[in-house]
Amino acid sequence: MKKHFKINFVLFYILSYGIFSFASTKFTPYLSEIGYSAFQRGIILSGYAVATIILQLLLGIVSDRYQTMKKIIIVCLCVYGIVSAALFSTQNAPIAVYFVLVSLSGGLLNSCCGLYDTWVLGCREEIRRHLSFIKAFGSVGWAVGSMAASMIISLFSYRGLGISILLITVLALLNLTLLPDIEQLSEKSKLSAGDFKQLMTNGQYVLLILILFLMYSMVIAGNCTVIDKMIDLHASDAQISMKWSLQSLLEIPTYLAGTFLLARFSGLKLLRFSSIMLTVQFALFAWAKVPALIIVGSLFQLFSTPIILVASKMLILDIAPEKLKNSSQLIALSIFTGGSSMLVPVVAGFFSERIGFDLTLGCVAALGLCSFLLTFPLGRMFSKRAEAAR
Repeated sequence: MKKHFKINFVLFYILSYGIFSFASTKFTPYLSEIGYSAFQRGIILSGYAVATIILQLLLGIVSDRYQTMKKIIIVCLCVYGIVSAALFSTQNAPIAVYFVLVSLSGGLLNSCCGLYDTWVLGCREEIRRHLSFIKAFGSVGWAVGSMAASMIISLFSYRGLGISILLITVLALLNLTLLPDIEQLSEKSKLSAGDFKQLMTNGQYVLLILILFLMYSMVIAGNCTVIDKMIDLHASDAQISMKWSLQSLLEIPTYLAGTFLLARFSGLKLLRFSSIMLTVQFALFAWAKVPALIIVGSLFQLFSTPIILVASKMLILDIAPEKLKNSSQLIALSIFTGGSSMLVPVVAGFFSERIGFDLTLGCVAALGLCSFLLTFPLGRMFSKRAEAAR
């Protein structure tokens, strides 16, 4: 791998994830500040899940059909910057306006995260094997960005945050022009409905997506319901930013060690370990009575999101056929990230108002146990496939 490609990918991830954190970490506080309840915020936030599902399904198919990822990312990043700037500059608008703007901003944010990783996986081997290392710097960007967002808001208000997103988007796009596109197959893929039917009837693929859906539902709950609980416990904006930054910083060592972990342990074993850690984390979130304890519980991020994302991508890469290597990744992402993003904010917001945050978070913790148990039948499927291949 040429050194400048590695540096440019690292810089691109830092800049991009920085502006992604600007928006994502401030959706809930911003909507709360302008007067929306937990349930209303849940409805607004669930909108971007629909956008995520549609975009990832569409972009995955387009990338495999036309054998490009770079051009798609340029368009998505441009639109993200414009929409996010508009969101944080909009005051006293109807709820429908915020629903549309959050849907587009969040949908493009989630889609870009998936596109970036699929882009790296689609490059030549010497770039692909550095995915985990490169993603570590995405966490650096997220950590720095989530803290910088609070400073920008305190100095220039939310409007200043929107303008900052737009400016940094331009810098990221300039850096993107220096990076290579994905490796192309000898011919453009002629995809058919039968190809996707075969993928979606693959028992290993479907069960893996279900496990990832349950686990990522917990991640989404950590991004909305846990923040709602912190607000209910009168956490300051600085404390909320500290939670985001701590989580992002703790992801860095796991991403840096990702190549070693995948070589030492199977992706399935890593998912089992992560599901247990998520269960413990949410049990602590449910029990916490002060914001500081929730921040302490964020230490478990070391064992959750990085492992889920890296292990899942390698497992999907192993399961899916070559001609669907991009779309299989993005279809899975659209289901387990988009589906959970659509359901969890609304369902958790509904139950939080009726049974309280503690019981709701306790129920979320149970999802970790369910995902842990489901890894065992998946393991048996993998074993049968390995035996059949001998």
